[in-house]
Amino acid sequence: MTIKISIQSPLVVSVLSITACSVICYIRHRQILKSLEERWAKMRQAERSGRIKAEVNLRSISKQSSSEGSMILKKIGTIVSPYTKRMGTPRQGALVPSSRAFVQLDIPLETLDGIQNYSHAWIVFEFHANTDLSSSKKTKIRPPRAGGIKVGQLATRSPRRPNALGLSLVVVERLDRSNKRFHISAIDLVNGTPVYDIKPFVPWDSPDKFDGVTLKVPTWVEEDDTLSEVVFSSDAEKEMENLILQNQLAPLYTKKNGGYESATQTLKQVLAQDPRASHQRGTKMSEDGLAYSMIFCRIKVDFIVAQSKVNVIRLNAVDFAETEFVDGIPLIHANKIDKKQ
Repeated sequence: MTIKISIQSPLVVSVLSITACSVICYIRHRQILKSLEERWAKMRQAERSGRIKAEVNLRSISKQSSSEGSMILKKIGTIVSPYTKRMGTPRQGALVPSSRAFVQLDIPLETLDGIQNYSHAWIVFEFHANTDLSSSKKTKIRPPRAGGIKVGQLATRSPRRPNALGLSLVVVERLDRSNKRFHISAIDLVNGTPVYDIKPFVPWDSPDKFDGVTLKVPTWVEEDDTLSEVVFSSDAEKEMENLILQNQLAPLYTKKNGGYESATQTLKQVLAQDPRASHQRGTKMSEDGLAYSMIFCRIKVDFIVAQSKVNVIRLNAVDFAETEFVDGIPLIHANKIDKKQ
């Protein structure tokens, strides 16, 4: 039996109408989607342009708010080191290779991913403990080891300079992801030093990569005034052991990380560089047998100098609880020394 359906039948008309409506709706839907995509693209472009314009305006305002030709630096971290004060901080980190420190980061740790593949890094920092004002008109200084001669500020590594910025070469140790710390060694930075940038050291930073140019420095820079020997008294050795157990040198030196041996070695390297004041440095004997003092972490180190030999005679804990701080540097007074040690 054959069934004939006329195209004019209600069923065919309905099917064709539905199909036509579907096609029209699909085309209209595609047109709407395309229109929306174009509108979103224009909005994203406008937003991006507006953001860029806003950033440019903000940068312009920032520059206008400060003196012409200056820039605003953002601190990215802070140095935690055993050098509590400027006295006792080595003039170059390579002179005390055993010293430990870390940068407590203010920025995401991911910014340093890959730094562990380098052996050394540059630290750009601020001389925050500098007592000279930036408005000082001095252009020359007398470097402590230059024998009294005057040279231009920028011909030295002195913190006394037009901008209190420093550059230090350190050894890369490790990243502590859980605590956002960048561990380094061979450092010459005071505790609390603000850090503005970290850059990996690459082979082309070395002077021997410059063809036909050899490294040259003034003779006073190469002057070796290292004291011949540093010895701890038996009492000082016992005091160091107790102070380590009491976590007076934590978090850098603890019982778990070999703190006794490492702290003792670092102190010997520091004292061998003669941390005394410049007018005392170079003398073979302590004046009238008096002891000198320096702060290392949270301990006071008393030592005497005899025949170019350093004798560490006492180690005492320092109570910082009520100590006055200026720019992160503690003002140590005699009554702040813990007499229990």
